[in-house]
Amino acid sequence: DQLVMHSYEQDKDVFRELLTTRKSFVQFATEKGEPRKSSSKGIGVHLSYNLPIDWKWIPDQPIELPGRQRAGILTQPAWLVAKSGNFDNDAIRRGVWIRNKLLGGTILDVPITVAAQLPNDDTLTLRERMKVTEDAYCWKCHQQTNPVGLPFEMFDHFGRWRTKELGKPVVISGAINRSGDSRLDSDVTDAIDLIHKLANSDRVRQVFVRHAFRYWMGRNETLNDAATLRRADNDCPKSGGSMK
Repeated sequence: DQLVMHSYEQDKDVFRELLTTRKSFVQFATEKGEPRKSSSKGIGVHLSYNLPIDWKWIPDQPIELPGRQRAGILTQPAWLVAKSGNFDNDAIRRGVWIRNKLLGGTILDVPITVAAQLPNDDTLTLRERMKVTEDAYCWKCHQQTNPVGLPFEMFDHFGRWRTKELGKPVVISGAINRSGDSRLDSDVTDAIDLIHKLANSDRVRQVFVRHAFRYWMGRNETLNDAATLRRADNDCPKSGGSMK
């Protein structure tokens, strides 16, 4: 939330900043307007960001996160944990979120005739267990979620960046497909590549503007709102990405 509000208050290229920034607030809180270290207990919160074990908290935040490991809110531990299970990642849930919130698609609920469970085999990686979703009947929906969800396997269910799962090199490739924009559809090498392609897409920006419209108006758009949405989308790049 702190990172979202920071991007909003800076009011510069907000949409791209939310998706691509390498900065974050770590163990950060405020008291009477002054920054202070949050009272998080247990495992060091900074370890979720793959910061050094001897990292020292500083009040001057946000801080820059390591290299090719992070890009925006979708690689924040908070988002990754929220889109995980208790003991494992949930690439399907992550894929559904991206399809619905950024690509403007709709994923149907699981049919009541389907037992939506992956094999319970702790010798297989999640990607290997998800092979069952490639059966023809399941793939009708999973072709829209798996390719955009699996690149986030570069993080574990605690939001930590990783290179191996069960001792095996973790596979983090994927694809953007069936987006409705042929310029956007392509293979991706990892979650960072995926996010940057989404951030550079006119279509994804238009979906973002539509969600903002719905939030502020308190209703879905209608055909009569088309001109307003077009003006808002045109004003977005002209204003330097200002939300205001």
